[in-house]
Amino acid sequence: MDSSTEANFPWTPEQLAVLPHDNAAPKLLSSIWALFAVATLFLTLRVYCRILKRRSLWWDDYILIAAWVCSLIECSLLTHMTTLGYGLHIWDFDWNNFQAIMVPTLASGTFSITAAVWSKTSFGITLLHITDGWYKKVTWFCIISMNVFMFLSALFPWVDCTPISSAWDMSVKGTCWDIKVTVYYDIFSSGYSALMDIVLAILPWKFLWGLQMKPKEKIGVIAAMSLGMFAGATAIVKTTQLPDMLSADFADGVPLWIWGNAETCASIVASSIPMLRVLVKEAASSRGYKSGGYFDRGTGVTGNHSRFVTISSRPAPTNSELELHKLGDDRSDRSILGNNPNLQVPQAKNGIVQVTDIVVKYDEENAQGK
Repeated sequence: MDSSTEANFPWTPEQLAVLPHDNAAPKLLSSIWALFAVATLFLTLRVYCRILKRRSLWWDDYILIAAWVCSLIECSLLTHMTTLGYGLHIWDFDWNNFQAIMVPTLASGTFSITAAVWSKTSFGITLLHITDGWYKKVTWFCIISMNVFMFLSALFPWVDCTPISSAWDMSVKGTCWDIKVTVYYDIFSSGYSALMDIVLAILPWKFLWGLQMKPKEKIGVIAAMSLGMFAGATAIVKTTQLPDMLSADFADGVPLWIWGNAETCASIVASSIPMLRVLVKEAASSRGYKSGGYFDRGTGVTGNHSRFVTISSRPAPTNSELELHKLGDDRSDRSILGNNPNLQVPQAKNGIVQVTDIVVKYDEENAQGK
């Protein structure tokens, strides 16, 4: 601790002897970059799956990528802050760096909040593609209200002082709001964001349960679409850390940064996993095929297999997206990725619908060598 720090925080040598002198920076950096790496892996697989199946991206993909970029900027700013001494206790912090750390701190908070709300918005937009009726209206309400409340949380630290520049420039004299106002509002907005995670995770349950699918497949899709619960759980934990913003010790804020980053990364992972189910299912299916035949894991019998195209004539649905989801089995997974060009719903009143099925032929006499 240098002399300038002693002038501002004049602890006696006896007091300093019993105070902790650990540095939380290594824990902060290892946590946020490890979480970011996991989120990057899942987002990369999601984009790969999108391009592989549709050869184009949707708005939800672009918004999720934007959230990832905001998270990257946040992690980079936090890393820069640790070079200025962030992570040290206030009694060990070099007060000469206080001015230099102010703007990166405010910017990190803004990017953290933006990354979190955009990652949740991406999942909401995904739901807009697979829901209809009141489900869609509720989804829109969740998206809009969440963005409004979180936007204010990102804005307040920049405008809570008069003149505004005094919020980050210590050389400018001004008056600021009571810090409790900002903290209490952040607790509200963060709690609301956690609630929206849970609502968006539960919202598609009834809709997905009505799909014509095998129960096991149906449960799998619902589970994949409900992983936002984990993001909601991290948001709740982050909310409990917000009162630490009232502490004068910098080091007390490290857990808040970690859980804020965890919230965003959990949202990115939760938004990506539903897209990856198709790859998992196809990988599992490909393992069932042997050269020249199909392996039935239930009976241990191999035999010839054929790929058939079923042609049927029926009235065209009023909602092509909804009909595509009701075709059944993993087509509901594929519809999350986008309309498969091989599964086009006709626009005419009556038309030919092509549905791809796998039909396994098994000749018992041939299998027994007769």
